[in-house]
Amino acid sequence: MFRTLIILIISIFTFSINANAKVDFSGKNITWVVPFKEGGGTSRFARFIQPFLTKYLPGNPTIKIMHIPGGGAIKGSNYFQKNSKPDGTYLFGCSTSVIVNVATGNPLVEYNLSAYKPVLLLPQNTHWFTRSDLINKAHDITNLRKRKLVLYALKTPASADLFHIWVFDKLGIKGAKPIPGLSSSGGYQAFLRGEIHISSHGAANYVKKVKPEIKKGKVLDIMTLGIIGSDGKVTKNPLAPNAPTFPEMYEKVNGKALAGDDLEAFYSIAAAWSQASKSMLLPENTSNDIVNVYRNAAKKMVNDPDFKAKATKALGPFPLIIGEEAGAIIKKAAIFSDNTKKQLNKVLKKNRFTYRVK
Repeated sequence: MFRTLIILIISIFTFSINANAKVDFSGKNITWVVPFKEGGGTSRFARFIQPFLTKYLPGNPTIKIMHIPGGGAIKGSNYFQKNSKPDGTYLFGCSTSVIVNVATGNPLVEYNLSAYKPVLLLPQNTHWFTRSDLINKAHDITNLRKRKLVLYALKTPASADLFHIWVFDKLGIKGAKPIPGLSSSGGYQAFLRGEIHISSHGAANYVKKVKPEIKKGKVLDIMTLGIIGSDGKVTKNPLAPNAPTFPEMYEKVNGKALAGDDLEAFYSIAAAWSQASKSMLLPENTSNDIVNVYRNAAKKMVNDPDFKAKATKALGPFPLIIGEEAGAIIKKAAIFSDNTKKQLNKVLKKNRFTYRVK
């Protein structure tokens, strides 16, 4: 009996090793589809990881990054759906914009995002800030809540910028009015010129562009979205450790903790906007053997001394999420509940947009 058990364990272990050993990318070219133009955040994410993946994938394949911008990331995403093969030779560079297209029911979407196999996620975070002449001190939005007009940039209501509308509504900034058509960079320049009142940036641009202005006394922090753990706990952003998170600011201005429908909406928004901000996915129907090989390569990559030395500067201070946990986050981000859709449509209507979340 004992001898039989030992043989069974050895057989299972041997099968597992042999299964993974069959995955060999020697002499292969891997195409990493990025549905954005070269030089953007998803492009930089892919280019930084590219050599480390080559190093740790079996057979050290050549990884080529294919940029297919257009249609708010829909063109490249649809291309991946139609042309990728589940043999490990195709990767997808996902981002919040790609997720929002699915979550909000964009009819042009042809890609089956929730069925893709996640290898890793790169969480990011959003920082909100304003000019020092508009509030009394950092993290105090009393004056902004009293203003009849508070302008901010919004690229399109069908993009991730939609979440700004929801955030300002929940904080009772009644004068908040979006200026459509302004990109993140264009909006920040307008902010510096004094043309808009609130601006925001992700981690990299916050460190590079905003912190120097804070040191000069021209800009003050408002809050961050917060770092959301797998257990649902929200912690402060290490890049702005004194800034309250959105749930903390919500409680401060509303006199009650974020809960119920608002909390549910926040978790969905945070999954799309923060936890799954950048990700690397494999096509649907990719075998578990191939998925595990990629995830194992990712785990080796994050322990590489060279990766550790460069990752914080290149990717930000947030640790990569690898494996099954990543899959749960992608599904949560891509499938909004009826309640969340209702809340988003309510603020869209309030701001006189004709666009609606489906």
